[in-house]
Amino acid sequence: MKKIGILMMLVLIFVSCQKKNSIELITENVADNTKVEVYVRPLGAEEPKLITSGAIKEGKVVLENSFLDSEWAYLTIDNQQNGLIMFVGEPGKITINFDGKDSSKLSIEGTKNNEKVQSFMNESKIISDKLNKFMQEKVVRMQELAETPDENPQELKQLQQEYQGLSGEFVTLIKKYQQANKDNIFGLIMLVELINTQEKTIEQYKADFEGYSDEMKNSKFGNRVAERIKELTEVGEVKGLVVGDKIPDFKALTPEDKELTLNAFLQDKKLVLIDVWASWCGPCRQENPNVVKAYEMFKDKGFEVIGYSLDKDKAAWQKAISEDKLMWIQVSNLKFWKDPIVADYGIQGIPANYLVDSTGTIIATDLRGEELVQKIKDVLLK
Repeated sequence: MKKIGILMMLVLIFVSCQKKNSIELITENVADNTKVEVYVRPLGAEEPKLITSGAIKEGKVVLENSFLDSEWAYLTIDNQQNGLIMFVGEPGKITINFDGKDSSKLSIEGTKNNEKVQSFMNESKIISDKLNKFMQEKVVRMQELAETPDENPQELKQLQQEYQGLSGEFVTLIKKYQQANKDNIFGLIMLVELINTQEKTIEQYKADFEGYSDEMKNSKFGNRVAERIKELTEVGEVKGLVVGDKIPDFKALTPEDKELTLNAFLQDKKLVLIDVWASWCGPCRQENPNVVKAYEMFKDKGFEVIGYSLDKDKAAWQKAISEDKLMWIQVSNLKFWKDPIVADYGIQGIPANYLVDSTGTIIATDLRGEELVQKIKDVLLK
């Protein structure tokens, strides 16, 4: 009897440990059997690392939590435009609530660092709501004024300052959390986000990194951040392309192995979006529906897209093209981050895109969502 009692105790302990180390996703408006995957978020030239996966049953899925150290992670939900969720992967029970029809209902709880993620999301939502309201109510007026800047310069300046102020609030919020969390992984995540803004030199970001606790700098994620800073230092702070630059030519292959050059493609084109993405890039896949929407709206009005993938697995690339219904020309050299376009364009992260006119001049970069639609409309329908 004693042996049975000890065995039962061990089983109970095992079950208890399983419950304490799990990632539970509770969903609304997501179909059963929808695939769910958890990855470590790549930095720089790293590849995404799959941690665990499963499928939704009766509105939820409980995934194995095999994180031994705190890492920046993301969860993907198939066929959901807003189904990419950033969180801190770490030991413990992590609960994520997700509504497939209302991203504002997203919540993450269960571990100390994810409480910080939730707090950041709550504050950033206030800013994004204000920005969305501006886009709905004032962006069209701002674009109209920009066409005739001499007629109402004061109103135009006021709207531009309001937009820049709202955009700047995001960066200010990131800085706030970065400064307040120098003894935990979320502070390092915020530092990575600041590095991506390229607001300061890499030397200044290196100094910021040194301000973190020794425990954080020597952690697994801290070592990855240090390596990312080293990569950027070696690149020599290559500046990316900006509005007004001529887009550099490139040479790559289509899925049918036909060589294509950008200069040849641009001939006789009115407006072209060069969209740099990859099948393994969660944010890219999340943004693809917006590009599809823009393409369908303006393809008969002179708008073209050429997709350039940083994939290295041809089958995965072709599968993503099919799954995301990307109807435009696609090219790749299948060289991952060693592709020449990375250095030629100064790309430090994807998705990245460049809107160019008939002369090959860049007129906008890194357009997302409705901003892409509004900019195309502004150029083609003015």
